[in-house]
Amino acid sequence: MTPQTPGRSQPIGRLAGLRVALVFPTFLDVELASHQDNARFLGAIPPLTLGYVAGALTRDGADVLLLDCPTLGMRLPEAIERVRGFAPDYVGFTLATVDWLSSLAWMQGFSEALDTRILVGGIHMECYPKETLQHRCIHLGLAGHADVALTDLLVADQEGGDLSAVPGAVFRGPDGEVVVVPEAPRPKTDEGMPYPARELWPTEKHFSIVSTRHHFTAAMSNFGCPFRCEFCILRGDAVRQRSAQSIVDEMEVCYREFGIREVDFFDPVFTIKRARVYEICDELDRRGLSKDMIWSIRARTDALDPALLDRMWDSGCRRICYGIESGSNRVLQRVDKRMVSTDHISEVIRATKARGYEVLAFVMIGNPLEDRHTVAMTRRLLTSLPIDLVQVASLFPLPKTPIYNEIMAKTGVDFWREHILHGTPVQPVVRLDTDLSDDEISQMVTETYMHFYFRPRFAKFALGRMREPAQLKRGLDAALGISRSFVSSALSQRALTG
Repeated sequence: MTPQTPGRSQPIGRLAGLRVALVFPTFLDVELASHQDNARFLGAIPPLTLGYVAGALTRDGADVLLLDCPTLGMRLPEAIERVRGFAPDYVGFTLATVDWLSSLAWMQGFSEALDTRILVGGIHMECYPKETLQHRCIHLGLAGHADVALTDLLVADQEGGDLSAVPGAVFRGPDGEVVVVPEAPRPKTDEGMPYPARELWPTEKHFSIVSTRHHFTAAMSNFGCPFRCEFCILRGDAVRQRSAQSIVDEMEVCYREFGIREVDFFDPVFTIKRARVYEICDELDRRGLSKDMIWSIRARTDALDPALLDRMWDSGCRRICYGIESGSNRVLQRVDKRMVSTDHISEVIRATKARGYEVLAFVMIGNPLEDRHTVAMTRRLLTSLPIDLVQVASLFPLPKTPIYNEIMAKTGVDFWREHILHGTPVQPVVRLDTDLSDDEISQMVTETYMHFYFRPRFAKFALGRMREPAQLKRGLDAALGISRSFVSSALSQRALTG
């Protein structure tokens, strides 16, 4: 029997009759703070956060419209008209601080066009809840997991109840002052958590630049991360871990109800609890899913061993994405990326590739102690190992991270807070313990991409895995985009140096 999504078959009904539109914007009309040049090449990834919100709302009886605007190619005016026809009581957004100005433009657009309340959540609300509601276009916010308190928040708001009794609620009091209610302790298990409402988004249009199966989706097996990397906003966050039974139930729903044949788990470290990974593999084998469904994970090289690599491979895992960050042990130690050493990283990656996996590496340029020599070390590490794919990012100091807290202590300024309140730029970023400028770091990111991808070895790998014309086109588009970025960066640098 096909597993049922928890809570959907028998909705509680506390939100019956309520209409909520959830909007994931297309960020083209306002510049992003993050300047991630490679983001547009990564694919059409389902908006998991809003999927979970939609799952919680539909579980409790609400009527939900979810607009995945980037996947649908939908701009703000068209999105407003779609939502207008739905006539919602609330329009909801999930916020990331780096995308603040773009999100604000969309929220202002909806607020001006529609007589409805704007509801916000997301990790941003844990960082700057009071500053966010200084903007009058936003009416109500929630910090924390939607399945824990969102229904209580909406019921209280609809019935004129006491919003201050709802953990994580953010609202304006009678005097106009913003009230921030502390969150309740976060749950440690997935009990009562619904699956993302995949029936509400265009599943058939989702893809990842690295996916190989036609029907693809993203998923989460853990929330939070116990590790303490100083650049990460999830640093030391409380972990909410899903059970093996729940994870495989969701995979079976994806397989049987949506025709999905590839699942990419986006949680930072899938292998936090090895025993659970073995349980997942056993359950996949028992249901016969490991024969027709492939999956990929993100992991640390110090959270895997040969026996686990063998077991996951036998149950359909085909790609492992490692956050190696740097080829310099000194840089890794400075940012508290507590892995054994770059020698150990090399050993694990070679073992992973020898087992047959595709290997994707995440690296970051611009961390404290970074210089041209450490960047060269990172490039040598990438090209000396059997790594198939790489994603390169520049360090962008995020709120709530030790690196950003050091910047605030050094400068006496909370740049992100000023950005939220007044729209002031957060670039150029103040850097710690490095003489590299933002322009130099941006150029090194592009050059590292070029150094890795424009090699005969990668061309052979890419051609070998292209099974459909669409895959080839996506790969060529990404290569051309990186090339244009490199040329633009080189021309800018030449202009600066005269």
